Amino acid sequence: MQEEKGGLGKKERAVFQPLFPVMEVTMENLKTLEGKVRIILEKNKDARDDDMVLYLALCNDYLANAGEIPLAEIMERHKSLGLPGFESVSRTRRRLQARYPELMSSISVQAKRAAGEKDYRRYSKRK
Repeated sequence: MQEEKGGLGKKERAVFQPLFPVMEVTMENLKTLEGKVRIILEKNKDARDDDMVLYLALCNDYLANAGEIPLAEIMERHKSLGLPGFESVSRTRRRLQARYPELMSSISVQAKRAAGEKDYRRYSKRK
């Protein structure tokens, strides 16, 4: 079989299947992610206050055995496990909380986040 640059010929590339689906950033995936994050935020008040709690709940939603997989493996292999990136989840939470006031975090967490944002703005303006 004739090989192309890069190793595999057309025929081998056509039959190659990854072990796990890779999470590609598409409009459909983002809509699915937004729906899943919204459901978690509606049911889990702790997830509204803490992105790690939110990400854990989301991992449990995507993977039936998420609790059995070491954290390091989840973080290193999130794409091959079909999980969204942590920053995408955090960004989605912020967008949903801005759009739906009933999903907002507690008052104390809102105050901490506002103070942290002010501190970061001051930090980023320094030379």
